[in-house]
Amino acid sequence: MKLALIFSPAAGHPYAELRDFAREAERVGIESFWVSDHFFGGPVGVPDRDCLEAWTLLAALARDTERIRLGVMVTAAQYRNPALLAKIVAGVDQMSAGRVEFGIGAGWKAEEYRAYGYEFPPAGARVEQLKDALEICRRLWTSDRATYHGKHYRIDDAVCAPKPAQRPHPPIWVGGSGPRVMRLAARYADGFDLGRRGPAGVPLSEAEMTSALAEVRKVCADSGRDRPIALSHWVGVELGSDAESRSQLIERIHGYEGAGLDRLLLAFPRERAGEMIRRLGDEVLALV
Repeated sequence: MKLALIFSPAAGHPYAELRDFAREAERVGIESFWVSDHFFGGPVGVPDRDCLEAWTLLAALARDTERIRLGVMVTAAQYRNPALLAKIVAGVDQMSAGRVEFGIGAGWKAEEYRAYGYEFPPAGARVEQLKDALEICRRLWTSDRATYHGKHYRIDDAVCAPKPAQRPHPPIWVGGSGPRVMRLAARYADGFDLGRRGPAGVPLSEAEMTSALAEVRKVCADSGRDRPIALSHWVGVELGSDAESRSQLIERIHGYEGAGLDRLLLAFPRERAGEMIRRLGDEVLALV
């Protein structure tokens, strides 16, 4: 199973701090480095902390790292016009020499939408917008000129040049929950990021993971998908100097791997992230 790190720019990280975390993750052998897509931090609706925009941040990390893969988990489909988003992702993939992982979802943080003047339609419409975004991005990345008239977005004879460095396009990850989103993942994506449980966003247990993975694979089979789909999930982790916390993390990694997970994204607390990345490399990676 691949081990990755995920950080939220909404936690107030300055760029130099995230750059150093990404470089350290690269040095110790972490497979990928991800950021979330938000516009402000602090309590919901109170923008009281710095928050770097996700794709600008990834473009900078593309030039300040060399090997580690880079992704957004997940881009909110409505925050950027889908054609513009396709151009942004293709450009960052070029800048990184083909290291981008493209995560996208239907969006959820209503306060952010309202604060920035975006409409926040019902869940069904947001899923439709996600479908349009996936269709537009994929067409722009794989066609010389692309035309698509969706329910919410359209393009006419549009061009994406340069194309992404990865062909036919960067790996696509759809994140979320529910059968409609899973069906979109089955149709468009290389991977599906399993949503967390309940309003508080609790990580899935091993039993819940097994059940969720079975549901995703059934939806893929029912949709006629003829290739495997990769699966990921993120968890918050405290990794201290004691053997107990190290053993707990290793046990969790092995449990999720046994359930069938392909990539586990670890979220470390900001104040100890540098230390935890070093410990992850020195004390955990060799044992998993």
